Amino acid sequence: MDSSSSKHQLWKDHKEEAISKCIPSLSDQSHKGSSGRVGVLGGSARFTGAPYYAAMASLHVGSDLSFVFCAEEAAIPIKTYSPELMVASVYSAKEFDELATNPDKDAEGPVNQMVQEVTSLMEKMHCLVIGPGLGRCPIVLQATAKIIQEAQARKLPLVLDADALFLLTQEPYHDLLQSTSPVILTPNTMERKRLQGLEESLQHCIVVEKGQYDDVRYQDSTLSCGEVGGTKRSGGLGDILAGTLGTLTAWNSILTSQGVSSEMDLQLACWTACCFVKRATNHAFAQKRRSMTAPDVLSQLGGAVDEMTTPSSKI
Repeated sequence: MDSSSSKHQLWKDHKEEAISKCIPSLSDQSHKGSSGRVGVLGGSARFTGAPYYAAMASLHVGSDLSFVFCAEEAAIPIKTYSPELMVASVYSAKEFDELATNPDKDAEGPVNQMVQEVTSLMEKMHCLVIGPGLGRCPIVLQATAKIIQEAQARKLPLVLDADALFLLTQEPYHDLLQSTSPVILTPNTMERKRLQGLEESLQHCIVVEKGQYDDVRYQDSTLSCGEVGGTKRSGGLGDILAGTLGTLTAWNSILTSQGVSSEMDLQLACWTACCFVKRATNHAFAQKRRSMTAPDVLSQLGGAVDEMTTPSSKI
């Protein structure tokens, strides 16, 4: 596959390769978790929808289990959104906000407790998505940086979205990421501008630049998703893409362990995730037009994946 060109590529251009290298087969020998276990770290007192959309997208695309690690204040709302998510409160937003405004107070204990709550379940995950609804409390960001370090030490693949990208732009964390495990970044246009100047420290990452056409960049290689989405840009679509990337990244990890795929195919897997979300958004927009919102895209996601991965399908 020649991915050096920035020409927009449709799903049909790489369909067979994507199905064989990026998507595990369903089997009656499978067990719960065989198709992926995805974690989402996000959800603050103010933002509860974003981690829900990311976690549910991971399930709608085809992962078996989805964990959400969030603020205590966000846990009950997220649990009421869906019984399918395993939701764990890992810190108190009220406590962390107080620590942020009182520098004389020692935050080490609460930070380490949050890190422990998340890392204790890392062995159960194939991928961890960090950022949807995370917020920018400096104590939360401090804990998140340690969680990223722990994940990389365990070679757990990461998808960094939204406020996790903001974290990377802060001076203490410019060199946070290492090349020890796969890392996918998902900047929109504004976030991409904020990351300028950090190219050297991010050169080992796959960067999914979101836009009319999603460009999936890895070093000198670019795959551009030419699938047409909807023209309504409602909130939550980036979270849906983050969760979808979480599942495709988890699948890459599973298939690599089986010798079917390799980390070199992860760029193609990320491009596949972009195609899935664009197609689902297109279908949702065709039905709802201006009233389309993120739940409409979620409802189309599973059907779009099935439509696009059926061997006899020409689209």
